[in-house]
Amino acid sequence: MELFILLAGLYMAYLIFVIITILMTISRGEKKCRNLFSEWLLIFSEIVFTIAGPIIGFLRFDKFQPDIPFSKQHLPVLLLVVLTSSTSFWLARFTHKTSNLIVRILCSIGLIQGILLCFITTIHFIPFMPLGIIYPWLGFELLSPLIALLFLIREIYFYNKVTIDFSEQLPYRNELGFIPLSYQLFKLPLFKRFVIYIIPAFALLLIQVLIAYGCGQDIDALVKVFTHSQGFIFSNN
Repeated sequence: MELFILLAGLYMAYLIFVIITILMTISRGEKKCRNLFSEWLLIFSEIVFTIAGPIIGFLRFDKFQPDIPFSKQHLPVLLLVVLTSSTSFWLARFTHKTSNLIVRILCSIGLIQGILLCFITTIHFIPFMPLGIIYPWLGFELLSPLIALLFLIREIYFYNKVTIDFSEQLPYRNELGFIPLSYQLFKLPLFKRFVIYIIPAFALLLIQVLIAYGCGQDIDALVKVFTHSQGFIFSNN
């Protein structure tokens, strides 16, 4: 029992440290941590909560019945959305220095989709989150949506905080007589930009729903994967 309490306490301290570090980097407007330990810990945590957590969660989501977080029948569409969201996050991580605005916009749309998904899943998991803290070796993935949500918010904030040098990117804009839409978008304030991203994010979700529908899933499978679960917030059963 003492060992369980110790492990739970250490895990909680780790979570608190990660959350505080994420919020501090955002509040300071500096993505890079001021010490190497925190920087590497965040990178490790990004891997844990955006890759390992979802993989482990999907592998054993139905192992602790009768409570099941997702409908097994409708799981493929959720897997597709999680895959595109996680891929968008890591593409943004590896292209943070790119001056290609199309890449930045596409990654940002994927990040917005991931933020929406993590927000909904975090609410869905609320009843069992304490168990994910007390027994991390059995259910640490229950905290993955919440921590991943913070990482996605942090990433999209810094990914769009970049200053674009229009004189370098569009040397002939005066002769052309117009500025491409992608450049006009990046001239907008961050909040307005994020609001605009929501529209294509829903379009991206619709495309994935249609792909899943074409593969035999219900057209409303993305809703049913939550509502046809057992014992969670959005469960109908």
